[in-house]
Amino acid sequence: MQISNSFNSHPKKSYNFHVKNISDSFDESDHKETASFHDIAKIAQRFQDYINLEVENFPSREDFEKAQQKLKTTHTLESAFIYFFIRVDKDINFLANFFTILKHHSDLPDLKSFFSELGNIKAKIKDKFKKIDEVICRSNLEVKPDVNDFIDYFLDLEAELEKYQILDNYFIFKKRYSRLILADKFEAIFSKSYKNVEILSEEKIDLYLNKIEDIITFKQTGSKNKYRTKAKELIFRNFNHNTQKDKFLIKAPTGIGKTFLALNLALQIAKIKGDKRRIITAIPFTSIIDQTHSEYQKIISDQNVLKYHHLTSYKSSKRDKEKDNEDEQEQFMQKVFLADIWHENFIVTTFNQLFYVFFSNHNRDNLKLETLRDSVIIIDEIQNIPRVLLKPISAAFNEFTKRYNIHFILMSATMPHIAAELENFTELSSPVLYERDRDRYELVYKPNLNDFDILKDEILAHKDQRVLCVVNTISKAKKLYEVIKSKSENKDSVYLLTTHQIPLHRVEIIDEIKVKLSSGKKIILIATQLIEAGVDLSFDIGFREFAPFGSIIQAAGRVNREGLSDRPAKVIVFDYLEGKSFPYHDTDLQEDKIKEILSLSQNIKESEVYNVLESYFESTKNETTSVNLLQYAKNLEFQTLFRKFNENFMPKQEWKVSLFVEQYSGHFDKFLDNRDKLLKSNDDKFEIIAEIKDSEKDLGLYTISVGKNLLEELKKDYKTTLKDYFGRYILPPGNFYNKFDGFLPKLTIAEEVFD
Repeated sequence: MQISNSFNSHPKKSYNFHVKNISDSFDESDHKETASFHDIAKIAQRFQDYINLEVENFPSREDFEKAQQKLKTTHTLESAFIYFFIRVDKDINFLANFFTILKHHSDLPDLKSFFSELGNIKAKIKDKFKKIDEVICRSNLEVKPDVNDFIDYFLDLEAELEKYQILDNYFIFKKRYSRLILADKFEAIFSKSYKNVEILSEEKIDLYLNKIEDIITFKQTGSKNKYRTKAKELIFRNFNHNTQKDKFLIKAPTGIGKTFLALNLALQIAKIKGDKRRIITAIPFTSIIDQTHSEYQKIISDQNVLKYHHLTSYKSSKRDKEKDNEDEQEQFMQKVFLADIWHENFIVTTFNQLFYVFFSNHNRDNLKLETLRDSVIIIDEIQNIPRVLLKPISAAFNEFTKRYNIHFILMSATMPHIAAELENFTELSSPVLYERDRDRYELVYKPNLNDFDILKDEILAHKDQRVLCVVNTISKAKKLYEVIKSKSENKDSVYLLTTHQIPLHRVEIIDEIKVKLSSGKKIILIATQLIEAGVDLSFDIGFREFAPFGSIIQAAGRVNREGLSDRPAKVIVFDYLEGKSFPYHDTDLQEDKIKEILSLSQNIKESEVYNVLESYFESTKNETTSVNLLQYAKNLEFQTLFRKFNENFMPKQEWKVSLFVEQYSGHFDKFLDNRDKLLKSNDDKFEIIAEIKDSEKDLGLYTISVGKNLLEELKKDYKTTLKDYFGRYILPPGNFYNKFDGFLPKLTIAEEVFD
């Protein structure tokens, strides 16, 4: 196929240059085939006229945009149609290539839905036939396309689709699609072939391992509690006898220092295997990412640890694209793109971002699929995966391990029974880790503490102790906090911790609490479940609103954490405050079973927890109906697969948005001014990207996720003007929010929000 060098694929970019760079991104013949044909319809004259328009040749930008709009055209269907007649062997690779070309600017559909659109597709192709002939002539292709032959093939395919419906083919589609869209977008932005991050060198790994040892040694100096050292020795002894495995389970109680332990283990795996590019840590909640990221950055100080979740990326709106200069917009989005493809060696992200790569049909999610290859993935607090999804997600672990050279580390203090679903795994921990010289806590069930006033009185009765109370929603936490604070003699000793406080304030509050706790001061902390993981605090007594068993145990892990008290501390479980609102999947709650366990015992000591949990998970293992996601994958139902995953992954919530909470007037504008100066400078564009990336790191510290009801309340009752910038709302300073109280009670109650 000979394409003239006179054609462009993007403004001032040669079509042949673009295609070659994409083709060179992956050494695979079918990828090179999709690269060669994915944009071929762009060489039509109408597209060339459109892409070669220059704003300086028009009286105004408005005139330029009008001319663009008149010439705007399509190319994916035409390119896929031409490719259909080029490829003689119509095997599974052809199908994957065809749909990759067809959908490289959109999402993968259910194949069945394509068949239902054949009538409409036929009409579109007939309408574009003159353009298709022009492209075939310009590319010197010797084909004579016939729309009826095209339609007949897919009608026949629909009748025999079953023979293609196997899991291997799902992965062929995903690989081909992800590689093309990754290489295509990378080339469009950077004008070069995609190249993955370098393999982690042994020299770097040793540097990081030594830093971990130094930090652990410093933390253990003078400590009477050597439990963490014993746990580490046991786990690594077992690992050294099982290095041939590719999945490792760590089932151990809270307080063993899992963050550093997991990173240490992941680095050891990378060192032994010698072929790992990334260490990816997935955590259930955005609220605990910041602390994990901070801990990692202490170790990985010579490069960036990418913190990636829905609050850390921008989405450009149509309005922004219309008003901004396109070149400036493209430069600005380079940083976003690098984050979106996880172009770093170390990633800290959320469950949903990782699992979207496994199961999503969306273009943006599949950009990251190739970046999972050759990685070690840490799944922390795995008990937070809804039980209906444990089986299909475990199956996904098995499949991605084999196909993408991934090693998994799965961790929890309350590990569900998933071993039967995993292949080539070993458990590195042992029940002995749950054995201690003395119990740190005991669970006590007092269901009648389910009234705010009664609970308030009970908490205040322990004001001479360090008290933790965990409830299920932000609005409950806010209400309880306000009630207790109003009755407390020392209001500075009462704290609130929810995701309605910006990450910077949460970190500062946790640090302040740590100082007070270490100095023996008495405080009361009211929190949501964000406190249950990744937060190293220790209290004298705990209260926990009824929740899944794993969440109750996690909350207990913040009480007498170091085991320094002579007697077990009490963790009091009470029934729902103001009704059964909680951020948990219905099937995970097992309300009757857990209440029966709690009621049958006067108390459950920590030393009994392991056996209670094992019995509980064994009895519930077969009681939950699994969602058979792999069947949708086998059927090549990409859209339905992702919809079914989402329906079962998170509870239904109001639509949420990202909100940047300004700390002073012009706070966000300061970032914009700096960005504009960088974009208008004559510096090297990659240096500009790096500087923008650095300046953006702080944005996440001031950004939270809120429901639209809260925004509407701000606009209506507080006459607040909210700017919308790249999908992120900007909240100016005001008396409706502060560091310690979060939002005003009225605003919190405006939306019933989970953490």
